[in-house]
Amino acid sequence: MAGVAGLVILAVASAVVAATLPDAPDGPRYMGAGNETPQRGGTLVVWHETGLRGTDPHTRFDALSNQAIKLLFEGLLDYERDTLELVPRLAESLPDVSEDGRTFRFRLRRGLRFADSVVFEGGRGREIVADDIRWSLEHMLDPATGSPGVTFYELIDGYEEFRAGDASHVRGIRVVDRYTVDITLSRPDQTFLFAMAMPFAYPVPREAYAHYGADVNRNPVGTGAYVLERWEPGIGLTFTRNPNYFLADEGQPYPERVVFELNLDRGTATMRFRNGEVDHLHRMPLADYLELRSQPAWEPYSVQAVDTIIRGVGMNVELPPFDDVHVRRAVAYCINRPRWLRSRAGRMALTGQPIPSTLPGYDPDLPGAHVYDLDRAREEMRLAGHPDGLDEPVTFWTGEGDTGRFYGELVQSDLAAIGIEVEIRQVAFPMFLQQTGTRGTVQSWFAGWSMDYPDASNFLDILFHSRSRRPTDSMNKSFYASPEVDRLLDEARVERDRERRLALYHQASEQIVADAPWAFIFSDVAYELWQPYVRNYRPHPVWSNFYRDVWLDLPRERVARGPFAIDALPAFARPFAPRLGRGRR
Repeated sequence: MAGVAGLVILAVASAVVAATLPDAPDGPRYMGAGNETPQRGGTLVVWHETGLRGTDPHTRFDALSNQAIKLLFEGLLDYERDTLELVPRLAESLPDVSEDGRTFRFRLRRGLRFADSVVFEGGRGREIVADDIRWSLEHMLDPATGSPGVTFYELIDGYEEFRAGDASHVRGIRVVDRYTVDITLSRPDQTFLFAMAMPFAYPVPREAYAHYGADVNRNPVGTGAYVLERWEPGIGLTFTRNPNYFLADEGQPYPERVVFELNLDRGTATMRFRNGEVDHLHRMPLADYLELRSQPAWEPYSVQAVDTIIRGVGMNVELPPFDDVHVRRAVAYCINRPRWLRSRAGRMALTGQPIPSTLPGYDPDLPGAHVYDLDRAREEMRLAGHPDGLDEPVTFWTGEGDTGRFYGELVQSDLAAIGIEVEIRQVAFPMFLQQTGTRGTVQSWFAGWSMDYPDASNFLDILFHSRSRRPTDSMNKSFYASPEVDRLLDEARVERDRERRLALYHQASEQIVADAPWAFIFSDVAYELWQPYVRNYRPHPVWSNFYRDVWLDLPRERVARGPFAIDALPAFARPFAPRLGRGRR
């Protein structure tokens, strides 16, 4: 009976707590202290839906890994957030460029140091010199490294000989003196400086690779604002301030720590954000989106805009049935885009082509751009010899979570209209990336690509040039190859005349939509919120969820204690009350 009595008391207490606590707040629970200048201290807590693949800038190339890498490493160049102009970071200035546009001279800042680490004698990071730039680029280009980024640097003079093992160094990378390195290309490349701002070009210490071997991916030694303090696989990561950061004397970075909480679903993350336990919200269930958008109190701490990203149905052109262009075109035209738009409450910008609407090169009237046209889709199935549909189902891969399942079900419903049965396979995101990038493995998947640098080549070259195909970690996951598209993209890469470049990209886009390695569907309409005490955060046009430069206006102040406070509950109910996130900082 005592056990029953205890259950009754617990039930009554829980009912009292539920009845006493208010509905979800209609605005922020915490405000900042009112400081107008950056303050040091505190812990920034953010979240993600999946686990982390790794932190090696030379081999990891996905959105979440890049967010960690941007805290741990710096490059010679970066982007000014508001203008998107290239600016120096580890370099003391933008490079000098030769008259023929082939040689770039980079000069390092003096006194730069790698992070403190056990790999250096005495535990103190050593100075970064020009030879580290050369070694890092050659390490990334070494076939043994398996970097998916080599395609961005193949015009460096001597690239092919080095990759073939016929040279011990890349001829076009020359150390001039302790702090100066020249990089010479075999021909001009209009995307090269963008490539030098990418994580693939970030300097790394050879000592770390010698010390950790294959484990270097979990033991980063970088040049960034933070170092990795703790990594609990599947749970979270904690980054702490790097004492060797080149802006440390200026007080940067400002937060003492940054915490990534991993494998949170969107609903849980949204509740925790509204309770003041998470500092930034970049994804949320549809119902929460509609509610938060309706609350004026969040407006100063939110932004909504079309993101530079494309999404759609990716199809492996080497695997049946998608080795038939007519089947691929049928998929491209049977996607009911207006229904997708309604189902997501307008949170997408419909598109039918490979260049996002936010970049030069996008053509709203592109001939052949994918649209919803069920009659045409059925005609393409007839041309493929399948007027009544396919005899075998196809597998469609998505990442984990309710949203991945939702998009899979939309595809499943749309393809049923042309007689294609779809079997959805949901897997953890690291496995999704690994398997979709492995040749001969995945028939179709929910595809997406976001901007790494502000140029149409970032989408066309990476996703659809034949040189981006690799047996594993392939960026061209469709394994699509078109000699005509390759020719157009190669010409555009070196073309100096802007209008001529854009015309070449237009022709390439027209050919790609005709070949339909993807069914192009939409770009995200991103909606992000942050707590009022999170300062200097704005979405970065290139780097997703970029936290390096934020500061926290602490101590936090509750908007109102009122019924949220534990002492507002009856005394016997207080032990059962949920934690309200107080005292975290």
